[in-house]
Amino acid sequence: MINIINFLIAQGSATGGGTSPGACGQGSPSSLLFIVILFAIMYFLFFRPSQVQQKKHKEMIESLQKGEKVISSGGIHGKVTQIKDSTVKLKIADNTEIEIEKGMIRKVLRKES
Repeated sequence: MINIINFLIAQGSATGGGTSPGACGQGSPSSLLFIVILFAIMYFLFFRPSQVQQKKHKEMIESLQKGEKVISSGGIHGKVTQIKDSTVKLKIADNTEIEIEKGMIRKVLRKES
């Protein structure tokens, strides 16, 4: 990305890219098109994958059910015993339950019957 920007700066200076008094505020349509294409590429490379991942995580959290084995963001493995509005209780050992935020669940392993 930095190489592209350096290339554009070099092209502007090599072709007299400095603003002359008569050309102030005027850009060629090809440079405007290039900027639009550059922003489109940045959107699809950086922002769109993140949005898709967030949507999948949200769907996973909303479909969470009792009895499923999960892994938290901290690496804790447990079985869902109770689901509240914003938290989940996990059974991590015999007679040991913890309560964590729903958003901290990273992965659902499988549902036990």
